[in-house]
Amino acid sequence: MPHQTISRDWATKAGFGTGIGVYASRNIFWRFSADIGLAYRYKQMQQHYVVYTGSSSYGSVVPYESTNIEGWDKLPLHYIVVPLHLQLLLSKSFFIHGGIESTWLMNYEAVNEKPEYNWTLGFGSQKYKLKWSVNYIKGFKDQGFGDRTLEADGHYKGSINRNNMLQLNLSYPIWQKK
Repeated sequence: MPHQTISRDWATKAGFGTGIGVYASRNIFWRFSADIGLAYRYKQMQQHYVVYTGSSSYGSVVPYESTNIEGWDKLPLHYIVVPLHLQLLLSKSFFIHGGIESTWLMNYEAVNEKPEYNWTLGFGSQKYKLKWSVNYIKGFKDQGFGDRTLEADGHYKGSINRNNMLQLNLSYPIWQKK
């Protein structure tokens, strides 16, 4: 996910992820095909937080003194993903594809969108049996999630963001019907 800064108190850092899944693909007609899958995706996001603990001190030299606690939360995201893609073969080994995916965030107590929907657009190639593609994935809506457990420093872990990522997909058939 890309780096984003809205203010000094709220920022996110880009993170990496990984995943694994199975897909079924079927030719539709001419050079069009469709695939559907079931996958697990892990992403890690980092978000900056500030806990304001300042108190007003009447009669002191400094009229308002503040000691804030701040840091970066690491937010692991565990998803179940069901993608549906349409693919157009442009040459013998080069294709473009796009589609929609439905995702379920599994590891947070409070999630406002279940399931979350994303659109995806990409290109790729297939040589022999190895297939690769580069995909851009973007959420339709903002997703809010969080834990209901208060941290020791007085804040809750959570975020509101819109899914936005670049994905490298590698696949190899484990079973192929002839």
